[in-house]
Formats: sequence, C-alpha cells, structure tokens
Amino acid sequence: MAAPRGGGGRARAAAGATLETCLEEARAGRPQPVYLFDGDAFLSLRAARELAGALVPEAQRALNLVELDAAASPAEVAAELATGGLFGGGKVVLVQEPAFLTAKEDAADAFRAAMKSWADGRQRDGARRLLALAGKAGIGARALAPGEDGRVAESTRLALADELGLSMDGAAAAFVDAAARYAQERELKVGKGEDAGALDAALAAGFPPGHVLVIAAGKIDGRLPVVKKLAAAGRRVTTQLEKEGTWDAQRLVLGPVLEALLAGTGKRVDRGGEARLAELVGEDARTLASEVAKLAAYVGDRKVIGAADVDAVVTRVASDPFFALGNAVEARDLPLALGVLDRSVADGASPFMLLGSLAATVRRLVVERERARAAVGERRIGSFNEWQAEVLPTVPEDELEGKKPYGFWMKYQASARFARAELLDALAGLAEADVAMKSGQDGRVRLERVLIGLLARDNRERSTP
Repeated sequence: MAAPRGGGGRARAAAGATLETCLEEARAGRPQPVYLFDGDAFLSLRAARELAGALVPEAQRALNLVELDAAASPAEVAAELATGGLFGGGKVVLVQEPAFLTAKEDAADAFRAAMKSWADGRQRDGARRLLALAGKAGIGARALAPGEDGRVAESTRLALADELGLSMDGAAAAFVDAAARYAQERELKVGKGEDAGALDAALAAGFPPGHVLVIAAGKIDGRLPVVKKLAAAGRRVTTQLEKEGTWDAQRLVLGPVLEALLAGTGKRVDRGGEARLAELVGEDARTLASEVAKLAAYVGDRKVIGAADVDAVVTRVASDPFFALGNAVEARDLPLALGVLDRSVADGASPFMLLGSLAATVRRLVVERERARAAVGERRIGSFNEWQAEVLPTVPEDELEGKKPYGFWMKYQASARFARAELLDALAGLAEADVAMKSGQDGRVRLERVLIGLLARDNRERSTP
C-alpha cells in the first residue's frame, strides 16, 4: 500500500487500482460509478478531492460537487446521487469518513476523532460525528437531548460508552454534553442507524448518467455487505504511508508524502529530518501535514529542513509499536530498550503488558538457544545453511506450520548475543518483578532493573533483589 506520490498525493491498492488509474479514467471521460478510498483518512481525502477536481470542471464545482460529512446516512447519499446537478451535466457526491462504513470495534477511534474535531474548532463536524455514532449505537435524538442543566442524561452517556466500547471520562462527557447542546440549537438530527437499503438499491439500479460517488474513508469494515457492493461497483484504493523492511522491523518512508506536502514551497526535508519526523509523528498523516506546515514556516528562507529543525518544532505523538521493546532486547541495545520503556509508560501502556511482552521475548530466546544447544552443543552456528541442516529438522511441524524458517534463524542469532545464564536469570527476574508489581511496587522501576540486568555488558546488575 502506498502513500501520496507526486504533487497531489498518490495511492496504490492491493488489488492494483491506483489514484493514477482513477485520474486517467476521469480525464478520459470514462469514470467508474464509485471510487472508494480508504486507509489513512487524511490521504484518502486528499486523493478523493484530487479526483473530484478532475471529474468536475472548476466553473461547475459550486453546483455539481456536493460534499457530505461523516454523519451522512446511506439514504442521504442515495438521495444526493439521484438528484441532478442544478444546470445538468455530471455530478460528484464526495462523502468524508462515513460512519456507516466503520466497524463497531473501531467506534472508540471514531469518537476520539469527533472529540478532536470539536477541540480543533470544527464544532459542526464534531457534533455531526457524534450524532452518527449515536445512531450507530441505537441512541435516538430524544435520549441524546440535553436536560435543563445542559447535560446529557448519565444513563445515555453510559449507554453510549457501553455500545461503542469507550471510556466516558470527564473530557469525553464534557464533549458529549457540549456537542449535544450544539446539535439541539442547530436542529441537527441523529442518524437513523446503518440501514443501507436505499444505497444498495441505487447501486443495483445504477446512478444517473454522469453521476459519480467518491468516498474518502479511514479504516472501514470490509465485512459489511455495503462495502463489498461499493467496491464491486467501481474501484477501491487503499491509502497509507509507505513502509520498508521486514514485518518486525519496518521503517516509515515519508519522502513521497513530504514532497507532496511541500510542493510549491521550494523546500525539502533531508534524510535526517525525515527519519526524525517518522520517529516523532509516526503513521498519522494528518498530524504530519500539520507539523510540516509549521516546519516550513519555522525555517523561513532556508530551503532544507533538517533533524535539528524537527526537534525544535515537533512534539512526539507517535507510539512505539508493540514489538519495539522485544526488538530492542534482541538487539541487546540497552539505551533503546530503556527509551521504548519510558515512552510506552508515558503513552499509557500497562507495566504488566510490557512485562508480558518482555517475558515472551526472553522465553523465545531461551527456546531457540536451547534448541540449537541440543543439536550442536555450545558451538555457535555461523550460517543459515548450517542452521537449516542442524537445527531446522528438530523444529516440530506444528510450530513451523505457515512460518518461514529464516525467522527462527534470526531469533537464534539474537539468542546467541546472550549467555544461557543471562537469559535464565532474566526470566527469574521477570517472575520476581511480577510478584513485586502485584504487591504495589513501581512497575517501571522493576522493569528497568530487569533490562539493565539483562542488557548491560559491563557490571551487569542481577535482577534479583
């Protein structure tokens, strides 16, 4: 899956459809009835708007390009598609992040997006998103209406939290109350659930000639029948930031996106700046765009944005991937492991979850070291071919099923960085840390002690008290 390429932002899909393909069809006057962009919401919207611009001449956009927000129901979308443009000709209906395409398990993320819209000053968008989520949860307008004190009933807030699987803390409750008041004052309506019948019928009958549906979505539920029908009716293009490397050691490739975001400014981000942005911002393209705009202003007349500029302007928002701590341990990199631990705790990760991840990593290293030890003794295996000949035959079929032998070899190489006693001592230290943490001791301190005991090469601290 690819991110934007070139000035307007490009996207590549697993099935082969690309934004370039879509644009070529539009310019040739042979568009598909439906274009569904999904993946990263920001990149999807950039791609969708570029396509819409190619489909509708600039002079006609005010009348023949209609944008619907996240709260639009399938029936509203179908109604817009059935209505002709004011002065005839083609018409494009562009729907942004429609709630009816999201999975229930992703509703908490959608709720946070609604809160962010509200906090960023886009009150109508935030309120409409909340109304869509309320409809998805089966909560009607009467239940969501605030009382005389301006607050939504506690029972409604709790029902919303329960249905959407989210935590209704003070900030979330305040948002619900404020957005509900805004919706009531402006007579905004709660969506009528997820009935896609009207849109299904429109897809089956075919849209009026020249009418095109363009959807810019974030993460969607591919299991939904309506998603399958939309994709079958036209093209589905998945957008996300590019990555390179193996699955457990991937690196974001931001160059194409940065080039697109800085197009027309005469500025560029050097390799160091790109790497630092990837570390601090991560995979959030919307935040990346915001930070790049700040950086362009910060450097003034300078043409190159470097790592020092990024450190001066950008605040870390990216979270470390779940396997980052294990990767640091396998590399025997103590500063990196401690850094991941610090950031993970600061991001709200449970120390018990981190302990479990660390224990799983150490156990796997013990398994691979002992497997090789049983096959060749204490002799270190020097090549993958030798490991295949000596150790691979001892791996049980059910454990190997569906996995690549090279992954086992990589784990063995990581295990060889440690003495057997070091790994066993780390397991004992983790067991003791678990007991200590359950007794109320500081989990971060206990985990730091285990990491130092395992990874420090000189003056190794034992993980036992």
